[in-house]
Amino acid sequence: MYRRYQALLESLLTAIGLGTIVVLALNALSVYPDNWVLVIGVTIAILGIRWPLLAYLVAVAVMVFPIYTINLYLAVLFLAISALGQRPFVHYLGATVLVLATPALAEYHLHWLAPILGGLWWGGALGAWVGGLAALWGKFLGGMAGLDLDWLVLAGQAPEVQAIIGRFYAANSLDTLLLLIEPFADTSNVILYNLLQVIGWMIAGGFVGSLAARKWVKYRSPWSILVVTAGGGLIMLATHLGLPYWLEEAISEPARVVLQDPTGPLFSLLMVIIVGTAIYGLRESLDMPVAPRRNLRARQRRGSLKKKRPSPVFNFWGQSAKSTRPDELNGPRRPVRIPDHNELPEWEPPQDDSGLIMLEID
Repeated sequence: MYRRYQALLESLLTAIGLGTIVVLALNALSVYPDNWVLVIGVTIAILGIRWPLLAYLVAVAVMVFPIYTINLYLAVLFLAISALGQRPFVHYLGATVLVLATPALAEYHLHWLAPILGGLWWGGALGAWVGGLAALWGKFLGGMAGLDLDWLVLAGQAPEVQAIIGRFYAANSLDTLLLLIEPFADTSNVILYNLLQVIGWMIAGGFVGSLAARKWVKYRSPWSILVVTAGGGLIMLATHLGLPYWLEEAISEPARVVLQDPTGPLFSLLMVIIVGTAIYGLRESLDMPVAPRRNLRARQRRGSLKKKRPSPVFNFWGQSAKSTRPDELNGPRRPVRIPDHNELPEWEPPQDDSGLIMLEID
């Protein structure tokens, strides 16, 4: 069933994910009535199954007005990015949905799944892009809400819309750009720290994607997948727990509190290994070749014939008791002499020759 409708099922999951993200965003912004939000989400999900470009355009169109109510320049920036990135965003709509869902996953410490699943699904190059864009998107959204950009602090939190409205409502064009950039550019160490965190996410996605295509991963599933996901999770763990000990000047006080009790990063590592292995292992098992169809009636007929045949009884010498030929019962079968080619009769052309050229092959 999965192999027959694989394209449909994958498009359905992607369309449902896009519709869910739009519904969550519209519910948080509280601009459209609740009934309209539900209808918009279902419409986007239905359109995304068959026409992903149309679903993308509808999602962008319905999100422009809520963003415009916050800040005009944010709406213009949103339209510009949506228009310039339309082609890759629609072509890799599943990766786009995974990147957009990263802040929602971070609230439950599942944000490390973005680079890991990106690498497992789309390979090394696109997995690195998914990891880097997911890290940047989460930092941008957290910075818009006034949160600390460190992923140690962002994990377990959800950016509040009211905080975003309070920061951007009365901002002009220059203030809007400054509010977007300033959280990244506090000091040079902060810039380097955020950059290295993004690079760490990219390395994790690229590492997992490069290993997922190896033959030994395919042949030794699911244990090989567990090793790959654990390797990507360890890269993420080293990125989040190792950088603070090198760039101590760029660490905030909330991040120092998290470092004293690293339960959140360890939980994220465990979820990456379990969820990533389960999801990708299920997909690999469903991608196995399907056996050809067999006629059930023919199989039943053959089964009934086999039942009617007497079961062979073997004697001491390994000979079958159902054999009735004396040469088979008395000893091994002897080879039969084949006539020599000189003893074969000469070929004669047919009497009713039609004029065709005949080839004699020895």
